[in-house]
Amino acid sequence: MKWQEFTLFHLGISITFIISGLFINLIQLLLFMTFAPFNRRLYRSINYYLMYCIYAQIMFLVEWWSSCKLNIYCAPELREVLTRGQGAENALVIANHHYELDWLYAWMLGDRAGVLANFRVFAKKVLQYVPALGFGLALSDNVFLERNWEADKKNLAFRLNQLLDFPSPMLLGIYAEGTRFSEKKHKASQEFAVARGLPVLKHHLIPRSKGFAFTVAHLDQARIKTVYDVTLVAEGNTTLDDAFSGRPSQASMYIRTFQLDTIPKDEEEAAQWLMNLYKEKDELKESFMKTGSFSSLSGQPDYPCITPPPHIYSLLISIIFNLMTLAPLIWLGLSGGLYRLLGSTLFLGFAYLGMKKIVGLTKISKASAYGNTKKKD
Repeated sequence: MKWQEFTLFHLGISITFIISGLFINLIQLLLFMTFAPFNRRLYRSINYYLMYCIYAQIMFLVEWWSSCKLNIYCAPELREVLTRGQGAENALVIANHHYELDWLYAWMLGDRAGVLANFRVFAKKVLQYVPALGFGLALSDNVFLERNWEADKKNLAFRLNQLLDFPSPMLLGIYAEGTRFSEKKHKASQEFAVARGLPVLKHHLIPRSKGFAFTVAHLDQARIKTVYDVTLVAEGNTTLDDAFSGRPSQASMYIRTFQLDTIPKDEEEAAQWLMNLYKEKDELKESFMKTGSFSSLSGQPDYPCITPPPHIYSLLISIIFNLMTLAPLIWLGLSGGLYRLLGSTLFLGFAYLGMKKIVGLTKISKASAYGNTKKKD
């Protein structure tokens, strides 16, 4: 048994994340009420560092605790940005949604580009009610969706309009499949494709086009000119439980760059563009799974692989926050009487259960069923 698998360490990481995260949430809320109505740019500039402190503690799990490895295949221009570690522009990121850790792999990409805390996503609405992480996301211009197009359309318009003056650079992530991949949902997606005369994809769900087309039509206003298509293949231990237990994984990303003005703004034409994109993503993933190369069978350019090392900030922040949180708690528990010790133990237990709840939300089994949402696209 590896030392990272001991529950005592998981308990310490969990209590630190919950307590520090809620404290940061409180600061965010106070700053939001103070500055956001009058100077939203100032609030966002300060909030960048607050969100990084939340993100960094989760990044620590995959980058340092479990030593996950990220391989990136991309054109020289983007390779220079990732090597330099400084994001150069606002961009939309389209990624496949196949693993419990795929959102963390996307964060790793954002961190390598130096824009992690300005990584905004389209996420399911329930996440905004999760303590620490969810509260922070809700106070940081992320787009929460109900999977009901009539309701989501109004929310998308409002949220995209709020990004007009977002401090540059910023990445906006979208999972066009709408829900995480599973065998059951894949079968339903293939049946849906056959019934609608659409291409049958081997490794992806049929992408949902309405939200994508609406978003693309409004991105010019948010000063987003570039679109990154990320095709992800992960190997090894790809759950958050694995990361907690120090079991490593390896993620490989093939990134293509498109200019926004080359994507049609008409809804039907945008839907066709997206469908063609996912056909190519399917070929890329098929090629990698069969040959270990994204390019061999797909006909896409053969980019060299780079493996940028993790930034040390996530390690330092996690160490500092754990020392600041756990040392006083241990002292309180040991310096008091029996009741204080029992109270501290109960508090730690509730915090651990809270963290397990957060981990549970990442489970593939918790994702919405494809058949329950496809009519709402």
